[in-house]
Formats: sequence, structure tokens, C-alpha cells
Amino acid sequence: MKYEVFARIRAGDELIHVGNVDAPDDRLVKSYARTTFDEEDWDRMVAVPRDELIEVTGNQKAESPPRSTQ
Repeated sequence: MKYEVFARIRAGDELIHVGNVDAPDDRLVKSYARTTFDEEDWDRMVAVPRDELIEVTGNQKAESPPRSTQ
């Protein structure tokens, strides 16, 4: 399952999207995210299953870019 990972460096800061990881379950995503994004001393890190994200703007489904006719 693909997870989107959000983190912040200092308490009180906004969470920012730092990337994504693939993990088989919610338990292992914690370890995978910490290992993948270990370049900072994060105050807080959260992972959200990609299929649980709620579309706020735009299309519900990503559209493919137009194909070249050449």
C-alpha cells in the first residue's frame, strides 16, 4: 500500500509533505517512513494511506496528458 508522509521539524510548525513510501501495513509504515526520511530530526511525522486522501480541488481521477500526434 502506498502512504503519503507529512512531517515537521519544530513543534507548532505546519506539517509539510515530505514524500511517500510503500509498506504492507500500518505497523511497518512507521519504520519505513522513519528510515526513508531520516535526514532531519523530526518533531512529528504522520503517514496517511494514499487511498484515504480526500480530493479537495480538481478532478477525482488524474487525467492522462494528451498524446503527441507526431
